[in-house]
Amino acid sequence: MKTYEAMFIFSNSIKEDALQKLVEQIQGEITKLKGVVKEAKILGRRQFARPMQKEDSGQYVRVDFELDPGSVAGLLARFKLNESIFRLQIVAADEVTRNYSRRAPVEEGIDGIA
Repeated sequence: MKTYEAMFIFSNSIKEDALQKLVEQIQGEITKLKGVVKEAKILGRRQFARPMQKEDSGQYVRVDFELDPGSVAGLLARFKLNESIFRLQIVAADEVTRNYSRRAPVEEGIDGIA
């Protein structure tokens, strides 16, 4: 099993309760393929850098999960059939990158520099 991070973008018009149901469906699809969902986090609404398909913002959701590498293509195919998903990106989560991106912020003044 390998660790992956998936970033989902949903349409801005989806209500909060419907978004929660979609996240549960995503988790269900991962567990159907014998994967393990580590974390699912709704990141909220964010503006796009430029309009895409007449949309200027979307609702972002990040899902961290473990899955067999051979099952990722099948998972992507299942998600492409879901019309509620506006954009999707799945990347392999390298442990070094994960630890670097989630480490605590450095406090000012520790090295004598204010």
